[in-house]
Amino acid sequence: MFQRTILTVAAVLALAAPALAADFTLDPNHTQAEFTVIHLGFSHVRGQIPLVAGTLSVGANDVPTAVSATLSAKDIDSHSADRDRDLRGADWLEVDKFPTMTFAATQITGTPQSFTVVGDLTMHGVTKPVTLTAKEDGKMSDARGHTHIAYTATGTIDRRDWGLNWGKTTPGGSLIAANDVSLALNIEAISK
Repeated sequence: MFQRTILTVAAVLALAAPALAADFTLDPNHTQAEFTVIHLGFSHVRGQIPLVAGTLSVGANDVPTAVSATLSAKDIDSHSADRDRDLRGADWLEVDKFPTMTFAATQITGTPQSFTVVGDLTMHGVTKPVTLTAKEDGKMSDARGHTHIAYTATGTIDRRDWGLNWGKTTPGGSLIAANDVSLALNIEAISK
């Protein structure tokens, strides 16, 4: 009886133990990098920047220990062909010179339910630190034995820090495109 109890406790502890550390590939079909900018001082314009490639390493406590991603600036999509042409052009991202954006985490702290990611964002030829607030949304194993894990992260940047200084205003003095850019990342990664 005592031995059976020990085995039962050991089995429960094994189920409750943290996941093993693993390396993941970001899934471009299920990962979105979205941005929102205030237009004319009051409306919200949203868009996406497609993921080209990325990796994620997860520690034993299910918090990422490393994250890197490459995004396609030349494929930015704000749901307006004219605006996208402007965003890709000389006044903004200059995608002929800088076709991609990259992010590489430099510090990650917290728990799966709430963690902070500090990293270097390179955009428009400029590298600056960014801080994101993130959480794990869930994980599962598929029929092929791969683990899928999902995270969401949010943050805000000032576009001028990356040399995106276009600053035309309305007749009333509001910026046509605000300086602050809100970021929302929905990430799904698959174990290698």
